[in-house]
Amino acid sequence: MAPTADKAAPVWARALVVLVAAAALGWVALLNGQPFFHPDSLGYIRGPDVAVMKLLGPQFATAWSQVDPGAIAQHVMGQGAQTAAPTADNGVMAGRSIYYGVLAWLGAKTGGLWLTVLVQGLGVAWVAEIILRGLGVRSLRAYAAVMAVITLLTPAPFFVAFLMPDIWAGVGIAAGAALFALPGRLKRADIAVLFALTAFAALAHNSVGPVLLGLMVVGGGWRLVRGKAFDARMGLAGCGLALVAMVAGNLAFAKMVEHTTGRPPVNPPFLTARVIADGTGTRYARERCAGRFVVCRYVERFPMGVDDFLWAPGWHGVFNDASPSDRAALGAEQTRFALAATMAYPIEQIAASARNAALQLIDTDLGDFNYKPSVAASITARMPPDAAARLEHTPAYHQAWPLLPLWALQSAVLLASLAAGAWLALRPRAKGVEGSPAATLFGFILVGVLANGVVCGVLSTLYGRYEARVVWVIPLAALALALAQAPRALPALQRRLQPLRA
Repeated sequence: MAPTADKAAPVWARALVVLVAAAALGWVALLNGQPFFHPDSLGYIRGPDVAVMKLLGPQFATAWSQVDPGAIAQHVMGQGAQTAAPTADNGVMAGRSIYYGVLAWLGAKTGGLWLTVLVQGLGVAWVAEIILRGLGVRSLRAYAAVMAVITLLTPAPFFVAFLMPDIWAGVGIAAGAALFALPGRLKRADIAVLFALTAFAALAHNSVGPVLLGLMVVGGGWRLVRGKAFDARMGLAGCGLALVAMVAGNLAFAKMVEHTTGRPPVNPPFLTARVIADGTGTRYARERCAGRFVVCRYVERFPMGVDDFLWAPGWHGVFNDASPSDRAALGAEQTRFALAATMAYPIEQIAASARNAALQLIDTDLGDFNYKPSVAASITARMPPDAAARLEHTPAYHQAWPLLPLWALQSAVLLASLAAGAWLALRPRAKGVEGSPAATLFGFILVGVLANGVVCGVLSTLYGRYEARVVWVIPLAALALALAQAPRALPALQRRLQPLRA
């Protein structure tokens, strides 16, 4: 028996409502006058554009590459800014997904980048519909109500409108959690869609893979605890396939770059930068390095923060202005250097990583959606003139978005969702109320959000955007849990109240 008395709507009606919800999630971009840009967004667009030029000729280039002939993207100072393009000296930079770049490029190719926004909204709207229907909540009115909350009271529409792969981290968490919590309640088509969403999320950004691995560890552990009462096979298969896709995709990109340029792509040394900032890397470079690593040549500049190490110019940084050979060596040695520093000072590194993870979990904001003057100037200088002109007339360019009150409202909704979801998941259930799949889903969603904070805090720099990109999945899970339990809980409550009425 489904948890709702409403008859399931026809497939065409559900598809139409999902498409409407996807379009509604783009309201922030519409109000802004165009999608939001980050300095990295330009590289995502230009990367596939240059690849198309190499294959088909320069006549197939879009204005995004024509505005900057001879380069895919130049390095831009800023939070987490990276290059992902071949330059005369430093080769192709890894770390920016060519697969997400295709989605961004398609938006540019079709005009205005609105297609990219619509597809990102569709990812959110579709995974929400599958989750609700998997829990037996088939009412289109219920779905519309859930999507109204997601669209108006969470950060989701900002990240849907953002030309960065951030929104796919939340979509990947929601899809992976659904595969673990609802394996016997999903149609084959739903499973295929969830597999595809999880795989694309992992391909879109390398931080998603470790988060999905966290879901797999918890899912496998829960299977050992519960035995046959919990079927983890679908979740393990879906998340495992996503990890395989991520690894294979990165290898394919590296081979393509090496075949085209004669050199493999250069990996930014995030791990080295992290342990240098934590202090263990600085201490190791001073006390034990003895020429074992290239990074030790720069020891007199330490300590420094992650972003400074990677992107600051001159003496204030390392990687940005290093020679091509040093840049390649810094990227290649980062795992060995980070492990060596950690093994040398394990207690200190564990403490630093725990602190970083805790800080990242509470570090959330929408600061990227009002452009700082320096960021706006660097973006407009490398955009086609018509896109730059539109950007200069947006509220984001004039820092006119009321981000503080918006984030205060969204934070209140988030905290209320956490409290309500935890209470619904943990409370003793009335007889006849089946809340287990929905409660399991809520638990896996929380695991994914926590894993995202840990991965980003431990492996990268602390940045409010990293956790803000995924917290919208918590209200989604809490609402799904409430709707799944409500229809059966209400008759039980009425039976309890019957003696009082008599």
